[in-house]
Amino acid sequence: MSKFDRIVDDGLKHVLPLFEDHPEVIKFLRDMSFAVCADLNGITPEDNLFPRQLVEKGIRLFEANFDAILQQVKILDPDFELACSSGCSYCCSSHISLMPHEAFNIALYLAQNCDESEFTRYTEKCIEAAAPLEIKSLKSFVKDYFSPCPFLHENRCSIYDVRPIVCRNWISSDLNACVKSHEGQNKVVVPQNAMVMVQKDLIFTGQRAYLKKYGINGNLGSFLPLLSLIMIDFEGTYKRWLSGEVLQGQID
Repeated sequence: MSKFDRIVDDGLKHVLPLFEDHPEVIKFLRDMSFAVCADLNGITPEDNLFPRQLVEKGIRLFEANFDAILQQVKILDPDFELACSSGCSYCCSSHISLMPHEAFNIALYLAQNCDESEFTRYTEKCIEAAAPLEIKSLKSFVKDYFSPCPFLHENRCSIYDVRPIVCRNWISSDLNACVKSHEGQNKVVVPQNAMVMVQKDLIFTGQRAYLKKYGINGNLGSFLPLLSLIMIDFEGTYKRWLSGEVLQGQID
């Protein structure tokens, strides 16, 4: 087994058991992760906008896969309908995981689209939201997190164009379940379709394998601790990431 096979199997280890009776689906999912990795060929850390290029590739593949899978789900379940709509933000108080290059890209977006005072305000809000990590483990921080996203404004995402893959992948067909989950501070499970939800894992796994080629740690991180670090010191944090360092909030 190659190191890339090991990375793919590790990245999908919580997904593949869901389809243990369908080896053809398992093969499909593994092949899709390798396709994500191969799609990045030619993008290197020497490129000035390396994080943005990774993100844009990931979003393009995610949206293509997501649309295709969603159509298949609707064929199998004609009654399946998305409950999500503009202004619905019940899920925006949940903990968010993302890949480091997604966080770097969000910071770049903010730097290009915010004035200095607004950028400072967002930075302070991210630092405040991430503060509990100073007195608790990352595992506890993730488990206990329940707070409106600092980028949520009047029930709409102010970084919608560059929002993380996890946010794009989180959909619901039951609005009542979303309301109850929010009221219960995420203690109530919102039913999800396995084939829809797995799309994010294909992107994460394929891109993690690609980054490994350059000695870069592509493990998922906690959104606000990681982003606050980047917004405080973009260049220093970026250099450490390219050198293979595990960043604050990143799962080792």
